Amino acid sequence: MFQPHHDRPSTSCRRPRALPNRPRTALLGALVSLAAVGAAGCGGGDAGARQEGGKKTIAFESCERTVELDRIPQRVAITTDAIADTLFELGVGDRIVAKTRGESAPAPELKERLAALPSLGTRNPGVEALAGAKPDLLITDQVEKVSGKLGSPSVAELERLGIATYVVGGGCAADLSEDTSGLEALDGDIRQLGTIFGVEARARKLADKLNGSLDDVRRQTAQEPRTEVAKLSQVAGQLYVTSGGLSDDVIERAGGTNLFADLPGQFAAVSPEQIVARDPQAIIVDNFTATKTGENEAMAYLERVFPTVEAVREQRVLVIDAAKSGARGSTRPVEGVAEIARFLHPSMSRSQ
Repeated sequence: MFQPHHDRPSTSCRRPRALPNRPRTALLGALVSLAAVGAAGCGGGDAGARQEGGKKTIAFESCERTVELDRIPQRVAITTDAIADTLFELGVGDRIVAKTRGESAPAPELKERLAALPSLGTRNPGVEALAGAKPDLLITDQVEKVSGKLGSPSVAELERLGIATYVVGGGCAADLSEDTSGLEALDGDIRQLGTIFGVEARARKLADKLNGSLDDVRRQTAQEPRTEVAKLSQVAGQLYVTSGGLSDDVIERAGGTNLFADLPGQFAAVSPEQIVARDPQAIIVDNFTATKTGENEAMAYLERVFPTVEAVREQRVLVIDAAKSGARGSTRPVEGVAEIARFLHPSMSRSQ
C-alpha cells in the first residue's frame, strides 16, 4: 500500500521544534523513514576550492569526512530518484549515469528520463554495478547505503574504485531511533552541490527561491489556527506515524501541529486505537508510488479502519507524493509545504 522505507536519521542535526514541549514516551515499535532532506553539517557542510601545491581541488564535508576532488564530477550516480530533482534544477542532471530504484517515485517530468538509466540495485547500490557505471561521484540520502552492510559498498571500497561519496545532509546517523534535521538542511546541500559542480550562482539563486517560497507560506499561515495532524504510513500490516525529522518539519512549516511529535525518532509504530484516541483534525498519508491507485488504496484503508475519526468523517485527508514530505536532498519537500498548507488552510488557497 503506502509503504515507507527504512532509514537511519540523526539526532545531532535536529532543528529545534516549534511545538510545545511534551514528554517523550517509549518507542512503540520499529521505526521507518522517508527519503528526507537532512542538515548541512551532518551530511553536507561547507564546500570550497583549495589550492595545494599548485593544484586546485574541490573539498566538501560528508558525514564528518573531508572529501577532495581534483575535478568537477562529470558522471554521477544517485541512490534515490528524488536527488535528481535538485541536480536538474542546478543544470547538472544530465550527468546522472545510474541510480538505484529508490524508495519514492520520481518527479513526473523526470520519470521517463530516470527510468532509462542503468540500475544499481533495488535499494542499496551494488559494487559491480557501480564499477560498471564508472561514476566520479555517488550521491546518497543515507549513509547506511554506503556502509558495507546489507550488501552495500563501503565508502572505502568506493574510494578504491575512484568514486567519491556525498551523503546529503541529515543522512549520516545509523540509529533508527534517533531524530534528524528538517528542511533547513536543503539550503546547505544546494549551496554545497553548487560548489562541487561549479554552478555556485545557480545554486544561490535556487536556494533563495526555495527559501522565498517557504517564507511566503510562513507569512500566509502566521495568523491561521494550527490544525492537529497525524501523518500516516503503513508497511507489512503495521501502521506508522511521523514523529520527527523532515516530515515533522514540513507539517510545522505548513501550519500544522503534529499530534505524534511526542514519540521518539522520525517514525513510530502505533496501533489504530492510538490514532482513534488522539482523533486528529486532519490526516496526511504518504503515497510512495505517487499514483491514483496508491491514493485509492490509502483512502479505502482509512475509511475501513478509522470511520469514527474526525479527519475521516469530515474528509480532511490528504494523500501526498511521499517525496514531497520527506525526500532528503530533493526540492520537492518545499512544494510539499505549500501543498499541505493549502490543504490545512483552505482560505489560503482562495486568497491566491
